[in-house]
Amino acid sequence: MLNTVHNKHPLLIIEDSDEDFEITCWALAKANLHCPIERSSKAEEVLLSLSARASQVDCEPPLPKLILLDLNLPSMGGRQFLEKLKLIEHIPIIPVVVLSTSNNPRDIEKAYRLGAQGYICKPLSLEVYVKKMQALVNYWFDAVEVPNNHQMFSPNTQSR
Repeated sequence: MLNTVHNKHPLLIIEDSDEDFEITCWALAKANLHCPIERSSKAEEVLLSLSARASQVDCEPPLPKLILLDLNLPSMGGRQFLEKLKLIEHIPIIPVVVLSTSNNPRDIEKAYRLGAQGYICKPLSLEVYVKKMQALVNYWFDAVEVPNNHQMFSPNTQSR
């Protein structure tokens, strides 16, 4: 049975391909995700926005509950994004799951080493894609608790 998940914090998708973004949104809708979805095609814009919003107590729009990140982006790629995200001071912990066409073990290992909390290979089958998005929704929006975006900060800022 599919759960209907509601959340005021958005899911942020960093994806430069319009087609991949639309397919991902379609699969998430089939997986009964009911929260706002934000999109950016540029990782560097996301870093600037998160940095600016992180210091606000009640920022609008709310910080994302989860970020889905494409690895192969123009300008700043997904790997660089993961590296730089860790360096932003006072940013709350926001889980990042890589969503990529690459199933190269080196890409997967590097993403985890850079701080990704998950890695999903985009399948060719739409049916399999919906199943993967259902698992993602069940895990991140239903099964686990994530820190409140204004109470918990990244490890870099906790030790200061």
